[in-house]
Amino acid sequence: MHGKLCIFCLLCEAYLRWWQLQDSTQSPDPDDFIRYAKEWDFYRLFMVASLEQAAFFLGIFTFLWVERPVTEKTRPNFVLLLKALLLSSYGKLLLIPAVIWEHEYTPLCLRLVTLFVLTSHFQAVRVTLNVTRKLSFLAILSGCLLESAVVYFFQRVEWDVGSDCAIYRSQDF
Repeated sequence: MHGKLCIFCLLCEAYLRWWQLQDSTQSPDPDDFIRYAKEWDFYRLFMVASLEQAAFFLGIFTFLWVERPVTEKTRPNFVLLLKALLLSSYGKLLLIPAVIWEHEYTPLCLRLVTLFVLTSHFQAVRVTLNVTRKLSFLAILSGCLLESAVVYFFQRVEWDVGSDCAIYRSQDF
């Protein structure tokens, strides 16, 4: 179930990014090569979204691994934490209605969905590992920093990734 939810959330995120890249020109011609190029853009954006999410989780796991006290006898259960983080990503499903019912406040809606997902991740880390709020916040922050580094890398190689990272995004609401 966790894997299916992860794939579906990544598909929602890739579709949103792909939708933002599309222009209004569509050709009814079935031999239209531009349509096939746009389809490959969707696959590319799915791969980019997957790499960004993997970087986010890796940042969280690395921080928690490094921060863990040496005197602690038990190790954090990272498999359980991964499942909790995947389940707490369910807020990304709210991206689809934001695309379907497009309004002038869609960028604000997307920011609120991102805030909701980050809050869900914060709670997942806190509850799963029974850690303090400060430690959970720092773990999420380290995940965001590593994800931002990946977004920055993709933008340096001039891929239009359409990410939610507000730090490196050129357009703002």
